[in-house]
Amino acid sequence: MAWNDNAGLYQKYGTEQTVTSTGGEYRTTGAEREIEIRIDLTTLTESETVINDNIFFPTGVKIQEVEIYVETAAATGTAIDIGLVRTDRTTEMDFDGIVAAMATASLTAGAKLRLVKGSTSVGAYITNGTTVPFVGHITCSRTSATAFTAGVIKVRIRYERP
Repeated sequence: MAWNDNAGLYQKYGTEQTVTSTGGEYRTTGAEREIEIRIDLTTLTESETVINDNIFFPTGVKIQEVEIYVETAAATGTAIDIGLVRTDRTTEMDFDGIVAAMATASLTAGAKLRLVKGSTSVGAYITNGTTVPFVGHITCSRTSATAFTAGVIKVRIRYERP
């Protein structure tokens, strides 16, 4: 029922309008900001999926770190990617620019993973220290055809304007 209209706006109709949000943005003191999203790994496919239509990642910011809290251990899948897509929902900014190929083995129940420059599975936006070039949505996908049979994670992305 959802589609992009002639003006390029993503429109939802019917029951899709009432879907509960899975995350949001927190304002913190100073220039630092934080976005938190909740991801059910069993819903992921190999195609990049926008996690939340109402969360827009701003342009011109630098991602400082990513924290992943594992609520339910991941099972059977291989790995996940977390990245960014422009607001047209098709133009890739970097589909693994935030988290690149994080293995299922590291997603154990109760784990708290902190990704900073130099960490395993850290994406290019953090490694290179580059600014996000466009406003976009956060995406997530699994890296192989093997589907996850369990797993829920919370992802906190901390960023600041240079």
